[in-house]
Amino acid sequence: MVTLRRAALALVVAAVAGATVPAVGSTSTRHFSRPIHVDVSAANATGEPSIAVARDGTEYIVAPDGAGVRTPNAIGAGGSGGSLIWRSPDRGRTWTFLGNYDLPTGGGDTDVAVMPNGTVVASGLSSVACATVAVSTDKAQSWRADPLAGCATFPLMNDRQWTAVDGNNTVYTVIGNTVEGGLDLVRAKPGVLGVTPTTTLQLYTGGDYEWPGTIALNSRDGTAYVVWNTTGLPDDCDGTSGDSCTPAAASSKTPDLIEVSVVPRGATAAPTPRVVASRHFDTYDSFVTDAVDSAGNVYVVWSERHPAQRETWIMLSTSHNRGRSWSAPQRINRVPSTTTYPWVTAGDAGRIAISYYGTSAHGYSPQSVPSGATWYVYSTFSTDGGRHFAEYRTTGPIQHGMICTSGTGCAAGTRNLLDFFETAADPQGCLVTSYADNSANAGAAVVSYVRQTSGPGLSARRPCR
Repeated sequence: MVTLRRAALALVVAAVAGATVPAVGSTSTRHFSRPIHVDVSAANATGEPSIAVARDGTEYIVAPDGAGVRTPNAIGAGGSGGSLIWRSPDRGRTWTFLGNYDLPTGGGDTDVAVMPNGTVVASGLSSVACATVAVSTDKAQSWRADPLAGCATFPLMNDRQWTAVDGNNTVYTVIGNTVEGGLDLVRAKPGVLGVTPTTTLQLYTGGDYEWPGTIALNSRDGTAYVVWNTTGLPDDCDGTSGDSCTPAAASSKTPDLIEVSVVPRGATAAPTPRVVASRHFDTYDSFVTDAVDSAGNVYVVWSERHPAQRETWIMLSTSHNRGRSWSAPQRINRVPSTTTYPWVTAGDAGRIAISYYGTSAHGYSPQSVPSGATWYVYSTFSTDGGRHFAEYRTTGPIQHGMICTSGTGCAAGTRNLLDFFETAADPQGCLVTSYADNSANAGAAVVSYVRQTSGPGLSARRPCR
């Protein structure tokens, strides 16, 4: 979703990781570093960070800071606003702020990916709803940025773009199209400026998608999987108070659908969307996310409200046949009662990690928990394709009270985390997490980081270390 943040000044900040801390909620041997704040500058306070790791271990985090003019690191990193980027060469121990990679009007939404050859690809959304993709071949020191889609379209066209790469020559960007009420997938090649679009597919024009979900690539055959949810609103319980919430209080009894578009490499026509799951529970509170493991198994994860329990659950469905059929949805979270903003990362065959914000407090949604609710980052791991999971609390408190999931229509201080956070795997198969901490800087969110330091990771060949 488009985010507007206050103006900020540019600084370079480094943070040092502390001692390893054990996980909470599991007895296995996985451990995690002490969480660190990537950037404690009030000028760079923001949320919804994205993370990607290069094959040489270099890590990149990007986050939006609202419309503004902020220069890249190569010319001083001065100004305010923009699409922000940080880099770590040492497994997250220290981070350098590199300024803005987007066009001067960027800073609405951000995402980042890294090609096998180390080329960094970062996307952004400008204040005029123009999606831009920038390319760097020198580890984010300098950029070639190019408008991709939606520029100069009225009314505003684009909302929330996601980016993925297929090898060293193809960039995919999926974009919410607010004019047509659907989703566009743009395939592009790295070019003289940034990327050169080659094909645009209208994946969905049904007009009832909830949020433009994420994109995952099968690295072996180049198949792209784009996921999203629809706007049924069953059991939403919005505006309900007290201790009762029934389906009769819902805005609609129409089921929410979790859908996927399976796009083969080189496709020139949009495929018919497939239904992953039909749910009589409201899936409003997050983006749907997906990942593909090395064997081609596809994992789709979402959040849904369960008013009878006054809880919000993280759900998983899996496909072992490239999206043709899907397993029955299963609940993933165990220790926290109310959860939101799931993200899934896959590694070798059957190895996945699903992360989310969670609290033990009960509520009809993340927006209705008590003011004393304390939120943490949780990650749960499976090494057998989702049959069994081990859940961990990997951070200290990151938020107190409600987490607003209603976009820009939120009370002050309830949406500082913004709308999601991300995880990735490093070359050793360790899970790395970029998240927003709203408890450490006088109510302003701080981009933060935690990494797995031991135990079974996302590589089957060796444990994380």
